[in-house]
Amino acid sequence: SIHVVEVLEKSTGRMAHYKLTSTVMLWLQTDKQNSGTINLGGSLTRQVESDNNITDQSTHIANIGRLVEEMENKIRSTLNEIYFGKTKDIVNGVRSVQLLPDKQQQLRLKTELGEALNRRTNQTTPTSK
Repeated sequence: SIHVVEVLEKSTGRMAHYKLTSTVMLWLQTDKQNSGTINLGGSLTRQVESDNNITDQSTHIANIGRLVEEMENKIRSTLNEIYFGKTKDIVNGVRSVQLLPDKQQQLRLKTELGEALNRRTNQTTPTSK
């Protein structure tokens, strides 16, 4: 990740305006027999502004550190929930984890059950003359 911070001290000297721009670049590539080849890449940029007091306990370094840490947590959460979650949904929607013979057997069973239910319905339904 890359963080760029702009600091503007107020005229009183006890306050500062911080502007943090953070960019995370991500590249993920797998080539596994079970899952196949997956390439996922991109970047995510977020910006936040904050006014903070400057004291002996809360210096520029402490204020910037707090902003960067909060931003990293937000970006990590966003990547986890949106990017990886969405990618997982797409992959699961496109790929079948069921083998073709199993899928064919399931389809045959479904057809047989449907036919059996139709025969049973036809046997129990009285016919009108």
